[in-house]
Amino acid sequence: MKAAPLSKPTPEEAIALLERAQAVGSAATASVSWPHTAFMVAFGASTSLGTLAMGLTTGVPYLVSMLAMMVWNILLVTFLATFARSSKAGFKKRWGLYLWLWSITYVIAVVLASLSQGQNIIGTCIGSVLILVVTVSCAWREAKA
Repeated sequence: MKAAPLSKPTPEEAIALLERAQAVGSAATASVSWPHTAFMVAFGASTSLGTLAMGLTTGVPYLVSMLAMMVWNILLVTFLATFARSSKAGFKKRWGLYLWLWSITYVIAVVLASLSQGQNIIGTCIGSVLILVVTVSCAWREAKA
């Protein structure tokens, strides 16, 4: 098998080729984080609304709220694991930070919801809004990265 002859592009052609390569690289990485971004928004919505529902209910409605949230979260994790095959540079560090921030706010929200027993509406709403703010902020950051 013979090697392909090397072409010698003009400076203008070389610039055009480099610009084309940069455009292809940018297009390839631009959509990489969208599964993670969509996951973070949906995960935030699920856990925010789930803890809100749990904080405003007791008994069987509490259990139904918790189970519905768990089903949605399992589906979200399954979709993420199935469809998110690649990520942008530096994403793994950011993803760990995102999950750590979510965990802290989720613990706060769950404590507020658990202690509420349908009575502490303000505390439950604060916990739910904390989750919303953190997850949307993380998703926003990742979408802009």
